Amino acid sequence: MNKETIENIKAHNDIISVVSEYVHLKKRGRSYVGLCPFHEEKTPSFYVDPQRQIYKCFGCGAGGDVISFIMEIKGINFGEAIEELSKRAGIPVQRSFKKSTSRSENRIYYDINRTAMEFYKETLLSPPGEAGLEYLKHRGLKMETIKSLNLGYAPEAWDSLVNLLRSKSIRLDDAIKCGLLNQGPGGKYYDRFRGRVMFPIIDLGGEVSGFGGRVLGQGEPKYINSPESPVFAKRRILYNLANAKDEIRAHGAIIVEGYMDVISLYNAGFTRAVASLGTSLTEDHVRLLKRFTDKITLVFDGDNAGKSAMIRALEPFLKTGVVPKVVVLPKDKDPDDIASSDIELWYKLVEEAESIWDFIFRESFIGRDTSKLEDQITVVKEIASLISRVEDRLMQDLLIERFSTISGVSMETLKRAVDENNKGLRPASYKGIAARDVDLAEETLARIIMSDPRAIRLAKEMDLLKYFRDKEISILVSYVIERGADMLNDPSCPDNVRKIASRYLAEDEIKGDIRKAMIDATQHLILRELNKDLANIQEEILMAEKGKNREALLALLEQKKEKIMTKKKIRDDIVEVLKRNE
Repeated sequence: MNKETIENIKAHNDIISVVSEYVHLKKRGRSYVGLCPFHEEKTPSFYVDPQRQIYKCFGCGAGGDVISFIMEIKGINFGEAIEELSKRAGIPVQRSFKKSTSRSENRIYYDINRTAMEFYKETLLSPPGEAGLEYLKHRGLKMETIKSLNLGYAPEAWDSLVNLLRSKSIRLDDAIKCGLLNQGPGGKYYDRFRGRVMFPIIDLGGEVSGFGGRVLGQGEPKYINSPESPVFAKRRILYNLANAKDEIRAHGAIIVEGYMDVISLYNAGFTRAVASLGTSLTEDHVRLLKRFTDKITLVFDGDNAGKSAMIRALEPFLKTGVVPKVVVLPKDKDPDDIASSDIELWYKLVEEAESIWDFIFRESFIGRDTSKLEDQITVVKEIASLISRVEDRLMQDLLIERFSTISGVSMETLKRAVDENNKGLRPASYKGIAARDVDLAEETLARIIMSDPRAIRLAKEMDLLKYFRDKEISILVSYVIERGADMLNDPSCPDNVRKIASRYLAEDEIKGDIRKAMIDATQHLILRELNKDLANIQEEILMAEKGKNREALLALLEQKKEKIMTKKKIRDDIVEVLKRNE
């Protein structure tokens, strides 16, 4: 594939459109901004520039073009990213390119999962899947819903999927890593999912990352999910988010308990419900949703809607700045029941959802006599302990004010109680990607080498590669010096080099005189090394003096003199070499 085709594919994949599939972007000046998908953050630092068609995170340093974004977000290689973007743009890719592209581990797993999904879908609509289809129809699902959500059925046989994968020459050990197969003590492979209605779990990139399966009849466990794999982490994925993200952007997210709650609501026309996959909601889930909305509503069964349940549900929100609302369902009802029998009631309940904090504040007084001092102290301590764990200080102040209004306890009393709790809390540690400690001169010279042929010639003649200390920059500079900057856009460019280059190409252009910046950066790197050498020589001089080794001392003093002379004329030497190469 030539560079013109690659540029054409990039031109037909607007970066705002592609990134928006993973991040909710808001226009800010000439750029768009959102929460970075590559690290945890509360304040958006992820910028996308529609004019330059690049993204840049000022929190973790991630950056690049639309190709590097797809590579990074999906964990796939350059060739696979090109294939995906070409398909998205409707641009045919040469068969020779497809054959020459090696497959990344993630791509292998995604493809196996998709093969399994298609098998389960076909089985559902065939005689072996009759029981599964009957079950879904009995639950009131329309065929349109069944097809839209790619529902399927895993047959009862122990080797149905095993045989299919073998027929397609798919490595069974890879299918085990996906969680689709197990292996018995004798080494025999068998299907993990058998006799179950299958729910494919689609990630934000449209890939099949895992499955949930519900047994028919009274078997146990009723539901099983795919185990953790390189492409499936339950704490970081929500069922139906890929389908619902546009509705969620517009109207907010509703979190329900399970697959069938989501599916029944979808079947009734309510398409913005999501569910965690058999686990409690995590902070990662909240941050994932926060990429698309701050409006999140939790749904509780009437039997499990006490204060303790609410506090547990609030836990993953405390560090995110999101205040969820809550819907408490009528007794003995779940979303599946209501969706099937009274969807108007569902819309009414969602419309009337209240803040979880108001619910907790109100519930705190149930069973307590607020005329008694000991009950007052207990309530204030409970609420203060909870508020103190909210990281946003402004939100803390507003919650104190709100509870004061509801309870009649003075704001000063509450503030003191919260402050007492704050003393015992350690500052939250930052879980994002640590900023790389790189010398600015190294970055500057590397960026100039990528864009200015004079810098490549200067680097070659003065052997500048040895002055770079940062490993990533050294890899990049070595490649450009050897192959040329144009080769960064060539299909043969290694993925690791391409990713490093993309990050620097996403930076703003270097301001001012490029030639002077080139000379300054080169001088800085060489002087840094000379000063290090001089410091070492000075230590050896002191040792020679202490040992009264006159011969060694004279030799060291001569070395020191030479280094000092080199320092004095280094800038002139750089300018002279540069002139020869202009």
